Amino acid sequence: MKILKNNLTKLPLFFLSTVMASTLITESVSAKDPFSEMDAEFEMDAEFQNDAEFQKKSASLMGASSFKSELEKFKLEEESEFDAYKKKFEEEFKVFKAIYEEEHNKYTKNIAKTWDKPVTSSRKVWVEYSDDLKEQRKVDFENKKISIAITNINNETEQASDEELRSKLKGILVKNKQEAFKDDVVAQAVENRSKEQISLLKTSEVKPEPVLLPFISDKPRLTDKEIDEIVDRMLSMQVKKETVNTKGKKVVSIEVPFNAIEEKHSKDKLSDKKPQTSNVKDVADLRVHTLPKPARHLRADVSKYAAQAKINESLVFAIIETESAFNPMAKSPVPAYGLMQIVPTSAGQDATAKLFGKAKILAPSYLYESEKNIEIGTTYLNILYYRYLRGITNEESRLYCSIAAYNTGAGNVAKAFTGKLKLRGAVKQINKLEPKEVFDHLVKNLPYDETKKYLLKVHKRISKYKTSS
Repeated sequence: MKILKNNLTKLPLFFLSTVMASTLITESVSAKDPFSEMDAEFEMDAEFQNDAEFQKKSASLMGASSFKSELEKFKLEEESEFDAYKKKFEEEFKVFKAIYEEEHNKYTKNIAKTWDKPVTSSRKVWVEYSDDLKEQRKVDFENKKISIAITNINNETEQASDEELRSKLKGILVKNKQEAFKDDVVAQAVENRSKEQISLLKTSEVKPEPVLLPFISDKPRLTDKEIDEIVDRMLSMQVKKETVNTKGKKVVSIEVPFNAIEEKHSKDKLSDKKPQTSNVKDVADLRVHTLPKPARHLRADVSKYAAQAKINESLVFAIIETESAFNPMAKSPVPAYGLMQIVPTSAGQDATAKLFGKAKILAPSYLYESEKNIEIGTTYLNILYYRYLRGITNEESRLYCSIAAYNTGAGNVAKAFTGKLKLRGAVKQINKLEPKEVFDHLVKNLPYDETKKYLLKVHKRISKYKTSS
């Protein structure tokens, strides 16, 4: 561990020299791969604490009593430093969560002054309001629908024109994540206040990548004419409503589907075509096009970080679909943000400790970056599968437990088997069962219905993405 390496400098020189060889080996292994680095450091830590030959040689140099004294002193210092950092992390996360709840509640109350139902963004629905709150724009990623509603707060009789609604639909269609983040009142407030009050915050710059266009087109860029054609096709399927809300205000809304939009040049399913060549690039391109459209633009990042984490990319895609329905602006009250819905006190804490050496609190800006979100999510899957649940000998059984643990934590997986949060006894029980028995037991006995449904959904969806493996 990095804390261990930092504390080694506090030990006497002749004691330090005994472990330098192991440290140098760790550095050379870790040059490019953060997973190799951290795994090697954990191994070094174990060797340092437990290796009998190491302790024998060190004791002979220092004297048995001196060696024992220094080792115990070192352990106490390391534990003290870790406990202090953990306490600071927990305190700052409480501040982070309090900021989120305060800003979310304030914004919701403000919306309620104009709208009957103060709808805000969630894991699978992205919601925006105009500055004056007269306009609501909502994208339901799970049901593939866009709705735009306009209320007239002055009770004027005229309705929103078709051209006005068309312009607003086009606006949300071409919006990018950088713009969406800047327009997110709650996320901006959380980001800015957190920068002032939280020292362990990890931020990033949100890139101007499109939010919705990847769901509609495979092209990296569309001309204005092409976008207009897409908008026209959407509007040809619109459902328009006019209502009066409980505040006596007229509301005009349209709802359009975006899952029925088909490119003119892609009427034939590419998945039905066979490559005419064995060229590696052609085969890779074909594999990308066999993925559902929302997953295609994420393929490079998922492939990169899944491979680095030694996790099958079909699992990563299945988790993204289940967590957020590929909504890059996803958020939940935990608070959690982004595609893989990283929870700061579990996935975020463990993954950042592995990637950065110490746990960090991830700001909205960091998790709205799709690549960084996927890196954190796959890192956490690596931790679950290869560290926390490594005692489960059957890989399929371990996979089922890892999926459940991603949603509810490894302790609740253990609880499903033994009634206790400790893994050791649960692992023994799991290893006595066949994989199907493990799966069925989890679905029946996990503490929360949400996690039972989550496991079923992810398991079912994995096969959808296996063409990319």
